[in-house]
Amino acid sequence: MASLKSAALISVGEKYIVFFIQFVSSIALARLLSPSEIGIFSIGSLILSLSHALRDLGISNYIIQEKDLSRARLQSAQTLMVIMSWLLAILAWGASWWVGEFYDEPGVGLVLRVLSINFVLLPFGSISMAVLRRSMKFDSLLRINTAASLVQSGVSVGACWLGAGFIGLAWGGVAGTLVTVGLALWMGASGTTFWPALKEWRHVLAVGGRFSGASILWELGLSLPEIVVGRVVSLEAAGFLGRAQGVVGLAYRSLMEGLTPVLMPHFARSHREGEDLLAHYLKSVRYLSGLTFPIFTCLAVAMDAIVLLLYGSQWANAVAPARILCIGAAALSIAVVTGAVVAGLGEAKYTLKFQLIGQPFKIVMIVIGAFLSLNHVAAGMVAGDLLICVYSLWVLQRLLKFSLRTVATAMGSSIVIAVMAGAACLAGKLVSSDLNSLGVVLSCMLASFVGWGLGLWMMRHPLGDEIIQFAKQRFSSRS
Repeated sequence: MASLKSAALISVGEKYIVFFIQFVSSIALARLLSPSEIGIFSIGSLILSLSHALRDLGISNYIIQEKDLSRARLQSAQTLMVIMSWLLAILAWGASWWVGEFYDEPGVGLVLRVLSINFVLLPFGSISMAVLRRSMKFDSLLRINTAASLVQSGVSVGACWLGAGFIGLAWGGVAGTLVTVGLALWMGASGTTFWPALKEWRHVLAVGGRFSGASILWELGLSLPEIVVGRVVSLEAAGFLGRAQGVVGLAYRSLMEGLTPVLMPHFARSHREGEDLLAHYLKSVRYLSGLTFPIFTCLAVAMDAIVLLLYGSQWANAVAPARILCIGAAALSIAVVTGAVVAGLGEAKYTLKFQLIGQPFKIVMIVIGAFLSLNHVAAGMVAGDLLICVYSLWVLQRLLKFSLRTVATAMGSSIVIAVMAGAACLAGKLVSSDLNSLGVVLSCMLASFVGWGLGLWMMRHPLGDEIIQFAKQRFSSRS
């Protein structure tokens, strides 16, 4: 079993490897497929992504955290997942023709039929993957997920290059699932069994259900915007919105996915050891906002040049909604830290409450916005994210007994730094306006970095001291 430190490093490394593979393939696919084709696939895949949260029933998380994972409980978990997955596969297949008619696009139904194959395969691999995570065999997980991502991206890009169109993405997904299941069974089969049994089904569902509620609501908030836009506006508009979410999401995941798995255990340990949790939280907010606020500000400023460079001029309509979504991404970065502290306090019940408050509001705003414009849809999504952020802060304030002014003070200098970095980015963009998109992006990056560094120095932000200290240590170790 890997140590906690090495397991964390491997887990973070895996996320960035998969992120890089998906990033490169998204650039290629954006130039091989039109916004309308991307929209067709997005609608079909997003409809099924909602079903994935239901398919899992929280069983994967149950297996990871269950203290007494007996053979009977593992068999019951396996059997429940097979039953639910195959039932959803049948429903997805049967409903695919109706969904195609609903969107007036048979391609959406075809995507559903192809991707429903995944529901038949996934229950076997999901149990094995959960057992590997429980055993902290992150080196095996790295190999599995890297191989699956390479195969999925390779098949998708290859099929689209050969002229398969949007359905090539669906077959790429099936190919990736086959690799995941095959390698998971090979590396983790010693801890699983496929003999059906339901002796412990009540216990499995009772515990797993606690995890599935928040997951379903989160997936609903992620998937519904494109689903609604695809029906109310057009499939092409859904493609533009999906690309906007993709650009901002790539930046968000590159910043947060390596950090998120560490936050809750860190705050939980601090709480157990009787440390000043508020001081830890304020320090985390100060450091994180000093990084995320300037990054998303500069991303919004340079968004048109970035989209043109990565995806081409056909995706220009994704620029405006992407800029709006940067606001929500910055707010979510604070909400993630706040939620981790709440969970670390042993108040995990609020994880579901955060989603129960924010996601229904977001859905209503999205539906209203869909009848107006893509920008209004993006604004509705941001409104939901802001509500989750504010509510999580309110909950933490009640738990730790502090003034919200304290958090505002912690973030105040970061806001000033974000303005300075954004202004520098805008200046770099204007100066390089005669260059091609690559020149503009590079100019914006350089100017943003200078503005960010100047802001850290002028505001005497502690993140600047940390960066200087880190640089000195690296330099001294090499010399």
